[in-house]
Amino acid sequence: DRRILPPPTVVAATIYEMALNEQLLKHTWITIARFGVGMIVGTIPGILVGLTMGLFQSVRVVLNPLVAIFYPVPRIALFPLVLILVGLNETSNIVMIAIGPFFTMVITAMGAVLNVEPIYLDVAKNFGVKPRQLYFTVTLPAVMPALMSGVQVSLGLALLGTVAVEFLVSQEGLGYVIWNSWQILSLSRSMAGLVVAAILGAACYLLVYWLEKWITPWQQTARNR
Repeated sequence: DRRILPPPTVVAATIYEMALNEQLLKHTWITIARFGVGMIVGTIPGILVGLTMGLFQSVRVVLNPLVAIFYPVPRIALFPLVLILVGLNETSNIVMIAIGPFFTMVITAMGAVLNVEPIYLDVAKNFGVKPRQLYFTVTLPAVMPALMSGVQVSLGLALLGTVAVEFLVSQEGLGYVIWNSWQILSLSRSMAGLVVAAILGAACYLLVYWLEKWITPWQQTARNR
């Protein structure tokens, strides 16, 4: 029995029908909430850890082996470990979503700091800047273009993690809609969830692209020369 994908018109009609009864809107907002929280929980600590590893060799020597061990492990393979440590709840879902952005931003931030001209950091240290100033006044502006590129990569990983978690353990969200509809052979509903998830990912990517132009205007000026 061959399964045939529904035509785009049927998918569009299914999206409209699901939106009318608010079922699709409910699942979409739940996915957006999980995705947003997981992105924040993973990205901000990842940036801070990566900046610290880039600025201080002693920290890099300690943490680099841990990153090398855990980063290549498939994210979904860590789920049983997360369940043991956190339990089967929404917190474990957020942790799973945050893992991808966290490691991506750690590696991106560390690499960006290591590529900053050493003279800038040496001058700042010689003038006795405080640690907070070293992080947020000297280092962060210098590595911001690289960080924004890392955020764009992290978006896809966070959305992938969100859908994967909803596949496995959730009864709500776009991932649940896609997988549950596939299991009951409602391919139009499954494709509708997939299309909405793709639109969500594209919208987030464009938002970060706009934020990059606003946060790093000097980068855009250099590119236009």
